[in-house]
Formats: sequence, structure tokens, C-alpha cells
Amino acid sequence: MTPTIQVPVPNRTQPFWLQERHALTDHVAAQEVPTEADIVIVGSGISGATCAHYLYKELQKRGSSSRQLKVVLLEADALCEGATARNGGHCKPLAFLGFRADAKRHGTKAANDALVFEASHLARYTSIVQEESLDCDLYATRAFDIFFDAEDAEQGRLDYEARKELFPQAMQDADIRAVYDREELCRLSGVKGGLWGAHYPAGHLWPYKFCTQLIEKQIQRGLQLYTHTPVQSIESPSSGVHLVHTPRGTIQAKSIIITTNGYTAHLLPELAEKIIPVRGTVCSITPAPSHQLGSSPGPFRYTYGMRKRAGESDYLIPRQGRGLSGVGDQSIILGGAKGVFLAKTEEWYNNVREDQLISGTREYFEKFMSHRFDGWSQGHQSIDRIWTGILGYSTDLLPFIGALPTRPEGIFLSAGFTGHGMPRIPGCSAAIVKLALAHFEGRQLASAQAAFEEVLPAPYLLTQKRLDEKENLILGYMGHQGGQEAEMTPAEEGTARAHL
Repeated sequence: MTPTIQVPVPNRTQPFWLQERHALTDHVAAQEVPTEADIVIVGSGISGATCAHYLYKELQKRGSSSRQLKVVLLEADALCEGATARNGGHCKPLAFLGFRADAKRHGTKAANDALVFEASHLARYTSIVQEESLDCDLYATRAFDIFFDAEDAEQGRLDYEARKELFPQAMQDADIRAVYDREELCRLSGVKGGLWGAHYPAGHLWPYKFCTQLIEKQIQRGLQLYTHTPVQSIESPSSGVHLVHTPRGTIQAKSIIITTNGYTAHLLPELAEKIIPVRGTVCSITPAPSHQLGSSPGPFRYTYGMRKRAGESDYLIPRQGRGLSGVGDQSIILGGAKGVFLAKTEEWYNNVREDQLISGTREYFEKFMSHRFDGWSQGHQSIDRIWTGILGYSTDLLPFIGALPTRPEGIFLSAGFTGHGMPRIPGCSAAIVKLALAHFEGRQLASAQAAFEEVLPAPYLLTQKRLDEKENLILGYMGHQGGQEAEMTPAEEGTARAHL
């Protein structure tokens, strides 16, 4: 299946998160882009916004004057109206799922390091929100992973127990607790029919507000923002010189950070078979009377990941108010519905039709709450909004972070988050910014690369070897028949344990 290069479509479905647009929605610093810039960031979603944040933070730590560095952020659309404005707002790390498969592919230490990295991100979001005084409804709670299929539950349990045996301190530090008793699982989570589950710290926020306010703060520090300014191409006529062509003019830059995720192949066609746009769907729901204050069982307290079988998962966050907990909007954000459309590959794989809903997903969401949650008021169906969005899936299921080996020095990539960017992106942005700054400043790149590799999970690193890999694990990961999927047999599991 050879993907074609895709670009965003007009007249897209409208998500919950865009009902309150920021004043900088259509901001342009000037009618024409500057002819020169020190660093150009492409994309204004969570990756682009956090890259800008960490860039100015790094400059401040070094005692540099941020206004002496010319940084330009280019966005093809309105500010932050791509995938970030269409996701579930869920900062839920992987705690153990896939541990054995990742141990097989990358080694037990690398598999554990990646999970530790994800678990650190709730603290990262908290730190950014507090430092920058962002009003984005960040709420820290716990997440439940709940399994409904016996075989899938068994695989989840084996992942949990394998990581716990090999890395007990990491599991304790992350406060991951399994629930083996079905009645106890229902009592704790409020979810009916679960066979096995676990819970651990997680959080949620209003992603659009997080990003737009974060970018606004960087503009105050000198960032130049150009919305509705698509990058048409990147040309590198000589060493250390890159030309960024846009309809508003051409920028000559020394360092470029590309954060375009599902649309990366538009700028980097050599990655057309490595990062694939995948269509997903999300909705917002008004809580039933049974799940509002003063009723029983009352408001939701936790977030959820609910798995029917491989690939078929749903997730849910319960908003806790607007600005202050318990005050204002308390919508439920529910995403997934994959069981409705996974068998129809053309509905989601290499599909960017954000202007259309996926057939059958509204009906799925309308029945979901009463089907899954104990005590949900019968007959209550209130899908307020439903929308689609484009995720960037990498063919090996892991993000590509680092300097592009296919281009001259100075072009960096942070993309391919495979629908799981919230608990990965800020840490990746912090790392890539230091690498881009080192290149701009002409410092020792070997030592900068070594420091970069120290802070990121090894499987995330963008290497020529990863780009040369021919396998595509996406279909198998999504439970699609005939797709490749990394699995671990009991014998291989024993081998992985022996490698510790």
C-alpha cells in the first residue's frame, strides 16, 4: 500500500475545542515574512508551541537576550487548528501496554525508559502551565485501563507483570496498580463488564488553549508568528543555508524544526512511506443526570482507556469545569469508535477527510455511555459535537525525533507520534530545541547529539537505519487482518528477561 502525499482539506468538521478561538487565530507579524531568521519552526500545534516555549526558556537559562535571536513560527492554517485542536485532551501515558513487544524489538531497558519518559509528562505539563500562568483547565487525576476481551486482558496482564518483575521500582514510582477482581474493578471505575484493569496518574487539559496561550507568551519574548503561511518547499543551496519558501516570501534560515506530524510528507516527500496520515474521531457529550452533582453515581473523577481487542480502543476524559474545578462546562470528551471502521482501511489509513464524519461513529458514541458505565441514565443521548482529525502514524509506531539524515545539516524533525503525542511531545520538544540551538550557534555537534540521545528514549531517535526499514506495523497494531505486528512468545519473553 503506497501512500500518496496529502494536504489538509477545507471546510473541516468543528471540534469542541474551537468554540472559543484565540485573538491570535489569524495573526501575521507582517504581510511578508522576513528574508532571514535564525530558527524557523513549522507548525503551531503542541510540538510547535512547546518547541517555542523551550527555545526561549533555554535562551533565558543561558543568559542570552531572546530578542537578539530571530525566531519565526509558520503555520499553514489558522493558529493551532490542526490535530491539536481535534484530539481528546488526554495526557495518559502508556504504563505497561506493549512492554513485552517493545522489549523484544528494542531491549528491556529501552522499553522501560520509554514508559518512564511518558510518565514524566504530567509533571511537564504542570510545570509549563504554572510557569507561564496558562488558563487551560489542566486537571490531574488517575486513568483506568480496562480490558473487555479475555485474550486482550491476558496480554495486558502479562505486560503488567513482566514490567513489574523486571522493573519493580519504576512501577512503584509510577504508582501503577492492577485490579484483578471484576467487581472491585467496576466499583472503583464505574465501568461495567471489565475483565481486568489497572490505574495510574494521568491528566487532561484544553489543548487548544494550552498551545495558543503558550505561543502568545513567546510572542511577548520576540517570536514572530505567521498564520495562513504554508511552507511550500525547503531548499538547501549550500552548507548551513536553508531557504524556506512561502507565499509571503522566502526565509533564509540556519536551523529549521519541522513539527507537521501527519502532513510531514508534504514538506519531506522522502518520509511519505514512514509517516502516514490516519483519520480518527472524537465527540463531546453532556453528562447524563445520573453523572452530575447531587446524583448517584455522580460526576466522573477518572480518565479511561477501554480496550475491546487489539486496535479497538476508546478513551474518555471528564472535563471538571472551565477555569475553576466544578464551575462551568463539564463535558465528557469521548474518542475512538475504531471497531466501527477499522475493517474499512480506506476510511482511516492515509485519509485526511476532516470535512467528513466516519460512517457509523455517531451511532456508536450515542450508545457508548449507557453500554459501558454503571448507572448512566437510560435514554440519555447528548452528542453535542462530533468531529474528525488527522494523526501522524509512523510505520514503526514510534516518533521520529532528531536531525534529518536525508537533508543537509540544520533540518530537524519532531513528528510521527502515532496518536499518542500528549504524553511524549513536550519532552521531545525540549530535546530537539537544544539540538537545533547547538547547530545554530555552531557548537560541537557531536557532544550536542550525545546529550540529545541521553534524554530521549533510544527508539525515538531519527536514524537512517529506521528510515531504511521496510516493515509497516500500523495495520497490525490496529488489529487489521494481514498486518504486521510485533509480538513476543513466552520463549522470547524469557530471553528478554535473561537480557536484563
